[in-house]
Amino acid sequence: MKFLIFGAQGQVGSAVASEARAKGHEVTALPRAELDITDEKAVREAVERYAPTHIINAAAYNQVDQAEDDSEKAFSVNALGPGHIALAAKRNDCILVHYSTDYVFDGETSTAYTEEDRPNPLSAYARSKYLGELAAAINPKSYIIRTAWVFSRGGTSFVSRLLNLARSGKPLKFVNDQWCTPTYADDIAASTFAVIEQNAPFGLYHAAGADVLTPYEWATAILSRSGQKADITAVSSREFRTKALRPRRSVITNPRLKTLNIEIPGGLARLEECLKGSEEG
Repeated sequence: MKFLIFGAQGQVGSAVASEARAKGHEVTALPRAELDITDEKAVREAVERYAPTHIINAAAYNQVDQAEDDSEKAFSVNALGPGHIALAAKRNDCILVHYSTDYVFDGETSTAYTEEDRPNPLSAYARSKYLGELAAAINPKSYIIRTAWVFSRGGTSFVSRLLNLARSGKPLKFVNDQWCTPTYADDIAASTFAVIEQNAPFGLYHAAGADVLTPYEWATAILSRSGQKADITAVSSREFRTKALRPRRSVITNPRLKTLNIEIPGGLARLEECLKGSEEG
């Protein structure tokens, strides 16, 4: 297989590129600095030049609060860009994998969301990501994979940012009345290739970690297992105001992966490997 990866320096893009190379596939990994997916001509020419069998779109605008003031940029990267890629994939008969987010849901439920549930995005970021899903589906050979709270070893992730904040000695506050499913980037990559290798039906898949945690619980677990001390306080979402609305319970589960016998561990089970990698990096 020949893979062309957009957004190759991000957490998911890096993990997918590593997985593809480990499996012996031919990989062209393009970081944002090398190719801007909002440039339709550049996307089309890259697909024609590299002639991939599979395209991975891991490029995204992920600044949730900043997107409220910079919605044009968010929609350009998260919705228009995937449309360019999907059209190029369709034109060249490529399989496309596009990543989306649990934030497409409003979180107003006590149960986990499946692929059958109706999205209701609350923020500019979430709306741009949902439109990106619709754009990616222009290509009939698309896998659209929603994931959540991605973390990874090395680089910049929630884990590394939290540890840096803790080392600064500043007091930390995290919300304890919202819930999420932290997901290790390597597990996203592994599940992506499991789907591809099984020639699974095209369409929408959820790929999220098994643990359901509040941001406060997730942060305290990271600090505890890293041995890092910090002044950390649990607060309510009313106390911790953000510019963008966030879903209260953006918990997604993976029934379509389970039909393929693909399981994703919980984030807590993957912390040791992540922390070891972060220290080595």
